[in-house]
Amino acid sequence: MTLFEPADVVSVPEHAVRVRATVAYDGTDYSGFAVQSGRRTIGGALTDALSRVLGHPVELTCAGRTDAGVHAWGQVISFDADETRLDLELLHRSINKQLRPQIAIRSIECVPDEFDARFSARLRQYRYTILNSGAPSPFSARTAWWIDAPLDLRAMRLACDPLIGEHDFASFCRRPNDDASLTRRVLDARWEAPGDDVLEFWIEANAFCHQMVRSIVGTLVEVGLGKKRAGDLTGILRAADRSAAGQLAPAHGLCLWAVRY
Repeated sequence: MTLFEPADVVSVPEHAVRVRATVAYDGTDYSGFAVQSGRRTIGGALTDALSRVLGHPVELTCAGRTDAGVHAWGQVISFDADETRLDLELLHRSINKQLRPQIAIRSIECVPDEFDARFSARLRQYRYTILNSGAPSPFSARTAWWIDAPLDLRAMRLACDPLIGEHDFASFCRRPNDDASLTRRVLDARWEAPGDDVLEFWIEANAFCHQMVRSIVGTLVEVGLGKKRAGDLTGILRAADRSAAGQLAPAHGLCLWAVRY
């Protein structure tokens, strides 16, 4: 059941204005982005809040439907709004007051009608964070995967090389019900060590299939633990079989960092 039940509900006019917003959120307490009946989702919370402020139903499109527990810094949404009711500054301020602190609109603007948050996107970038230390940290427990065993960062970096380029990522994706292609083009895949026992995996591609980044990270961690070799990645890719890859990394370390148009 939607929370949007204002008395002055109106349908969106034919000549609506397209709005684009960049959204950050902590996905810990949400069942992913996509609206689901009876579940608390990022998309549902945004839809209800935007509809209340604008005074008419809103249908959102997002750049990427993040899973339960996954976060975002640069998620992009688009929707149509009645230009006679639209005050961007007021809308920005009102949504952030309603949804704080877990969800925040970082920026908002009007864009051409042909813009679509999903289909206009050229590249998407994700970051996965690992805390590799002997003790966990309560300050990163919601946003980083704690691994106490030492990781071989050099080996994990070498294992990234086979991922670059266009490949069938069936070994790293949850198989869809249809025969949709799992071929994706990866432009960047690398590990960074910003300090304080923190490791960050960055990956950028034209698109991602379901659980792709988490499957890749889980496999790279097995390389770092010595359970797999860096050279195994090529064979894992060619196998096109999910069972060939490693464990699925926890959702809470993943963040949709940026979308490029």
